[in-house]
Amino acid sequence: MALQGNLDDFSLPEILQLIAVQQKSGVLKLTAGEDLAVIFFDGGKVVSTRDRRRNAKDPLKPFLIKTGRITEPQLRQVETIETESRRELTDVLLSGNYLTTEQLTKALEDQVQDTLHQLLTWKTGTYHFSGDSRTVPKFAVNVRLNTEGLLMESMRRIDEMARYKEAFPSPAMVLRPKALASQLKDMTEAERRVLPLVDGLRPIRDVITQSKLIEFEVYEALHHLLDVGVIEVSLSAAPPKVTPLPATAPARAGGAGLRGGFALALGFLALTLSFGVGRYVAPLLLSPVARHAAPPQGTPPQISGIDDASRVALARDTYRAVRGTSAKDVTTLVREGFLPGDVARAYAARTATVRR
Repeated sequence: MALQGNLDDFSLPEILQLIAVQQKSGVLKLTAGEDLAVIFFDGGKVVSTRDRRRNAKDPLKPFLIKTGRITEPQLRQVETIETESRRELTDVLLSGNYLTTEQLTKALEDQVQDTLHQLLTWKTGTYHFSGDSRTVPKFAVNVRLNTEGLLMESMRRIDEMARYKEAFPSPAMVLRPKALASQLKDMTEAERRVLPLVDGLRPIRDVITQSKLIEFEVYEALHHLLDVGVIEVSLSAAPPKVTPLPATAPARAGGAGLRGGFALALGFLALTLSFGVGRYVAPLLLSPVARHAAPPQGTPPQISGIDDASRVALARDTYRAVRGTSAKDVTTLVREGFLPGDVARAYAARTATVRR
């Protein structure tokens, strides 16, 4: 099975569900501008989001640093060993006793989930899936994660993150312990890491950096601590620093007035020239580039074989798997990003024609 096209036409949840249902093996490549990501599948299960050919941009490395599993000096040591021995990252981490097998397995699972969460926020871009089991990577530690489970958790995080950002609209906000607040007995590991950093001085962005947690976990912990009355908002986002304009000396009559008139004339001339360049010259220069860079129109032939009814059915299955309940109608699927609007309209028109 080969799939390729734009995320505007075929959403990432649809693609993931299709690969999972058909239990395909291969690699899904996603591109948005200069950003490139990969998801490897084995029998419909997600096994990795790391590309062995792009070692310098291995997403596992910054994830291990960000979550405090290894330090930056340790990573430099690991990279030196990688270069000299040409061994794979997970092999070096295990053989060098930087992490145990259990710790590395948990890190890989968390990194895949975090990466998928970020990818599901992409609204534009292109995708290409090639079904070839030979491309599935094998590492010293391997994981096989349920695609529907990852999708469900990622969609939950997206929904919850929108709610958390309403309570904390700016990372520059400062929180503090609430006076006379009762001690919280059953705290999660994330809450235990975050609470000591809430001191009335650090903004949220510093709490995220210093807690050694991913952004979602920090916001989730802060929101719960705020809900139960353990912390409170100390300062909202500080207003941007405004540099006052220098005082303007009053213009003198005579020569100063002439200089002002001359400057005004030059400004008008520059404005006229810029309009002319934008209106007549730029289109002539850019038209060859636009013709060369214009993306192919229409749906790729690989997608055209999947009709609108099948896509609606797939979107319903995806919604049911993620939300735990059936969508009321096709409008719900469109509103929540499970189905493109043009597909829903074409499906509705075709259904109405059949009924007549």
